[in-house]
Amino acid sequence: MSSNADPNKAAQAAQEIMAKYEQMKSEVRQYGLKIGELDSDRNEHSLVINTIKDLDPNRRCFRLIGGVLVERTIKEVLPAVQKNLEGINAMVKQLTTIMRTKQKELDEYTEKYNIRPARQLSQQVRAQQEAREEKKGKSGGVLA
Repeated sequence: MSSNADPNKAAQAAQEIMAKYEQMKSEVRQYGLKIGELDSDRNEHSLVINTIKDLDPNRRCFRLIGGVLVERTIKEVLPAVQKNLEGINAMVKQLTTIMRTKQKELDEYTEKYNIRPARQLSQQVRAQQEAREEKKGKSGGVLA
């Protein structure tokens, strides 16, 4: 009976290891997506700043706040947009640091449990097959 329990425990441990690996990988991916989203926002804010910075400060402009379009002047809007850009830059920097830490943890976990993604395994198998084929080709066998 103990021989049946050992394979079940090993299979369960392997499933737990893979579940944690997938969870960690997903976390890193989510950080990457959020950084990409914030990077897009950063580009939009920079574009707005570059567009309105040289205009008359008393010129009216419109700003979307919480789904409501409000009328303001450039001198009111420009500092707010610049402050938002600074906040976005800080957030991107912070998330990048966190993502690097999480990626390092994922790499260490992958190394600890010798986890190889499927595409990496397929590349290794393909390389081994090519090496075997080269050895066969170099054997100098005679065909009759």
